[in-house]
Amino acid sequence: MVTVACKNQSNQNSKQNYTIMLHVARKKMFCNVLGPGTRSVIWFHGCTRQCSGCIAETMNKIGEFESLTPQQLANWIKHNISIENSIEGVTLSGGEPFQQPLNELATFLMLLKQNTNLSVLCYTGYRYEELKEQKSAIPVLQYIDVLIDGEYRQNEDFGHRWRGSVNQQFHFLTKRYKNQEHEWNLAVERQIEIELDINGKLQISGVPSKNFINKLTTELQHHDVDVDFS
Repeated sequence: MVTVACKNQSNQNSKQNYTIMLHVARKKMFCNVLGPGTRSVIWFHGCTRQCSGCIAETMNKIGEFESLTPQQLANWIKHNISIENSIEGVTLSGGEPFQQPLNELATFLMLLKQNTNLSVLCYTGYRYEELKEQKSAIPVLQYIDVLIDGEYRQNEDFGHRWRGSVNQQFHFLTKRYKNQEHEWNLAVERQIEIELDINGKLQISGVPSKNFINKLTTELQHHDVDVDFS
């Protein structure tokens, strides 16, 4: 919560409260292709990095997103735990998570970790070394178990699991998955999940190759099907 002082004739000491929100382009309750186990996934809206070949380019450009408080987003996740199909953790993607309001992002992750054993995996186009130099990013990093960092490079897209291009690296910031580091770095199989939503939009989750995206998009456009890659 940010409190901003404002002046008026009746009371110069009056204050107005503004809640800074997190912008969420898409969220998925159960996903099995963006990290270990069954996970809830949050795609944040907006990214200024503009990597060539980015699969989320359209999502970042259009202004369709939810504005949620850290508490609202944490409540959505915790509801997932309470129902029959439990989750192992949460994956943050985008867009660019580290271009969200970082105090609010840290608050969300703090609330998420309270009284749960959920793991947090986060994608970012920034390098880990860059983020460590930003004081505002440190409170966020302390809640992340695995950071997948680096810009997407289309010419280095060799099909590695959970990574768009081979320059991106896994950073195991806690011990949660550290013993799986060797396996994760070598794994090259990719999987995607495809869903048709109630509005007739085809939503694809995972890390598909650019060649796959181009072929599928071209084919579906002939049938007037809108595709959302995330």
